[in-house]
Amino acid sequence: MKTIGIIHNPRSKKNMKYPHILDMVRDIIGRYGTVFVPSSYEELTEVAQEIKKDHYEIVGVNGGDGTNHQIITRIIDVYNDDRFPLIAHLRGGTMNTISNALNGITGSVIGITQKLVEHYKYDRPFKTRTNKVLNINGRYGFMFGTGFVSNLMDLYYEGGDPGPIKALQIIYKAIASAIIRTDYVDRLFNPIMAEVIIDGLKLDYSRYSIIVSSAIRNVGLNFRAIYRAEELPDKIHLFAGQATAFEVIRRLRKLYVGRQPNFKHLVDTLARLVEITSSSPLRYTIDGDMYEDTRIVLSPGPLMSYIQE
Repeated sequence: MKTIGIIHNPRSKKNMKYPHILDMVRDIIGRYGTVFVPSSYEELTEVAQEIKKDHYEIVGVNGGDGTNHQIITRIIDVYNDDRFPLIAHLRGGTMNTISNALNGITGSVIGITQKLVEHYKYDRPFKTRTNKVLNINGRYGFMFGTGFVSNLMDLYYEGGDPGPIKALQIIYKAIASAIIRTDYVDRLFNPIMAEVIIDGLKLDYSRYSIIVSSAIRNVGLNFRAIYRAEELPDKIHLFAGQATAFEVIRRLRKLYVGRQPNFKHLVDTLARLVEITSSSPLRYTIDGDMYEDTRIVLSPGPLMSYIQE
């Protein structure tokens, strides 16, 4: 049995900025594992197959939230119902939202890699946390959104360097836009046309400004908006419906601390199956990666264990 398999995303912003990290991680891992550098999704699938075949105990994710989404999708597909390896976030991303939400192991990429090796050297057990993931059209991740959320992500990636400062700038600009009534906030809340069925029951709306779900409460910048996300392993927490910018602004504190926001026209529920259909492709995000489909099916995914320390 092999121990640690590090999957290094060479295209992540941090890894492109600091390319020497790859050689440093390889030096640290040494005989305790392998560093994989897939250059395509096909190669990533092959890496997941090798990790299963050689019984790696730990998979280290060296990239951001999108990298984690792509890696766990391949691992879940390849392992099927077998026992998954432990996942360790090396915090190689810009925001590291998922690692933060799961109280993941702290430190730099190099520091976390050293911690993983030292635990094996001295046979120290890891502290872990188990959390479900979301299943979105057969892809797996922690955060899903369309409407407001996908519009927000488009603005986040549009010009400038993505990161916490850029995210805060969008929020402040949206608040100012709502107050002085410019078009900026309208772009964020531009509704989508869709049919939404939750556990077999069709919602009455045909226009949706927000459809969002998450397997973690903290969805970025310490906003615990999806406050029931971690409540049950066999259900997902969903918001779906209509909300204006002023309704969201008035509830920002509740969304930040994780209290029930009580939107008048926004369904707030736990569900086992959510079906979203539209006559035209809907743009949506999974952990920051963008997709388009005319039909989106959400359900709880499997439980996976993440290393905390």
